[in-house]
Amino acid sequence: MKKYFYTSSQLLVVVCLFLSACNGIFIPDPIDPRIPKYTEEGNNVAGAFVDNNIWKSVIQIGFNYVSDNPHITLWPGNDSLLLCFTGSISGESSSIKFYLKGLNLTKYSDLTTLNGKKIQLDGINNIGYYIENDTPLTDSNKGVGQIYFRNVKNDNSLALIIISGTFSLSVNDTNGKIIKISSGRFDYRISDNSNFQTE
Repeated sequence: MKKYFYTSSQLLVVVCLFLSACNGIFIPDPIDPRIPKYTEEGNNVAGAFVDNNIWKSVIQIGFNYVSDNPHITLWPGNDSLLLCFTGSISGESSSIKFYLKGLNLTKYSDLTTLNGKKIQLDGINNIGYYIENDTPLTDSNKGVGQIYFRNVKNDNSLALIIISGTFSLSVNDTNGKIIKISSGRFDYRISDNSNFQTE
């Protein structure tokens, strides 16, 4: 039986390759290269126009940090889930969140049933939020619009689910001004043990 020994520099190369493989891949949109192109490959990116500004999320993974990681929290007892995309505008942290009900999801593998679903955000049962600097979710910043899960599929080779789609919504800021979020798109890898949880 052969035994394999690796030097510390070889291990470092392997770790760096692993980390870079998990980082987001930003492919510019051909119409407006400031936002990512819509893809269905698990590129770990999202983007949108927030009024006249560019919001974007590109996952970066380092040795002791993960930034812009999306998160899904599922509450089977309430038949609801919270989908959170974290990103920034001009370096200022912000997130776009979706609180959805009535989808009959009870576990991680049920996420694939979202494939092809268009969900109207009515501000009552299904709600969109735009949150700057971790502002709490309140009744005053509930948003309306739509989220479309255009492609949700298992990637069995990586033991994860790729979730891709588009969104648009309008929300009120803290001063009551309407913020319009348009041309939203997302393409993320969701793992049962890293960015998904059941409460």
